[in-house]
Amino acid sequence: MTRTYLCALFRQIQHKENLLIVKSTNLCILIAILLFSVGSLQAQQDSSRHRSLLKNCELEVYGAINYYDFDWQTDTVKRNAIDNEKLVFELNYQRSERLRFNSEIEFEHGGTGVSVEFDRFEEFGEFEFDVSKGGEVWVEQMNLEFLSKNWSLQAGRVKVPFSMWFDDYKDEPTDYRTAQLSEAEAAILPNNWTETGLLFSTAKAIGTNSLSLHFAFVNGLDNAAFNSANWIKRGNQRRFEMANAEDFAACVRADFRFGGQLIGASAYYGNSTGNRPKPDLKVKAPVMMVEGHTSLRFGRAYLQALAIYGRLDNSEAVTNANRNLSNNLNVKRTPVGAAALAGYVELGAEMLRHQSIAQASEQSSVVAYLRTDYYDTMQATEGLVFNNPRWERKTFTAGLVYQLLHDVHLKLQYSLRKVGAPAPTSIDGGTSEKTFVAGLAWDFH
Repeated sequence: MTRTYLCALFRQIQHKENLLIVKSTNLCILIAILLFSVGSLQAQQDSSRHRSLLKNCELEVYGAINYYDFDWQTDTVKRNAIDNEKLVFELNYQRSERLRFNSEIEFEHGGTGVSVEFDRFEEFGEFEFDVSKGGEVWVEQMNLEFLSKNWSLQAGRVKVPFSMWFDDYKDEPTDYRTAQLSEAEAAILPNNWTETGLLFSTAKAIGTNSLSLHFAFVNGLDNAAFNSANWIKRGNQRRFEMANAEDFAACVRADFRFGGQLIGASAYYGNSTGNRPKPDLKVKAPVMMVEGHTSLRFGRAYLQALAIYGRLDNSEAVTNANRNLSNNLNVKRTPVGAAALAGYVELGAEMLRHQSIAQASEQSSVVAYLRTDYYDTMQATEGLVFNNPRWERKTFTAGLVYQLLHDVHLKLQYSLRKVGAPAPTSIDGGTSEKTFVAGLAWDFH
């Protein structure tokens, strides 16, 4: 009887164990199904968020490549060159109706690393090693933009609202017809000038016309990098991991648009002493600049013009302080002008239009232009600083642009530059610099 009872008990336990195993197995399957469902739902939600993120992103890619043929009396051994001038990725993200992220990363001259430049004139034939933020990769813009119906506020690295380069009007290589940016601007201003700070913009409609106003409060310049040939151009702090922020600057701008035409002006003011690498200058050296610009269209013809005037206070003190800078700082250490003057006038017209061979739905066209630039980076000097006439330059430029597509341009340009005096190291004492440029530019978005 005991044996029978034990056998029955064993069978009962075995049955319960089998039932428990079955239940456990079913529970595991149920948990797996639930986890898979949750994972699938999460994946769908992530995918939906990714699609929403991509939907709200805007990507623009533009760049330029130029070939240069030089025939310079001032430098008879100057060699022809190819320049992968720039490749820029502009990524913007619309977080909400009132918040937007803007960014722009530029790869300059084909890569990263240490570049070497041979300066025949300002350093008497020395090689200059240029290390620029790990080579030539540059975060041009990185800011958050707060939006309202009639105004916007950008905080971060923003464009300085000065000259024709601002507001994407003549910033991208398909915006300007010439193979190169205007010499008048490029000689004295940082290329595509951006600084860290705040940029407030507003616009008001006046009938069919509009008036836009911009105010920027940004990081100031570093006058240790000012020089004879380019005045304040290299003062845009790009050499160190962090930019000095002892001095700030303000810039205001107004643009009036009417019937597709534009006329405007801007002004910049800020001290440049506090942002030197070392506190080795005891006097203030504020930079003041004003400019006026216009862009007019007459059917298929256009006219653009710009004039810039700038002053640097205590330029003699800056010149004397810069003479004592370390060679390792990689700055010119040449005399700095107390004033600079620059400007250009450009005339152009569309000469031919036909169906594009690259895309049947688009038109191709040929634009011819003439431009004259004048710039003097030592228009005036202070104290014992020698006013070198070499830095008064006049350039006449002519060219053609074949617009294969609205966002792909092929460019040919010829320019003749006259400098005010031969360089001391010039072989035959010439003053003319002839340059032929063939370029390719694109802007996809």
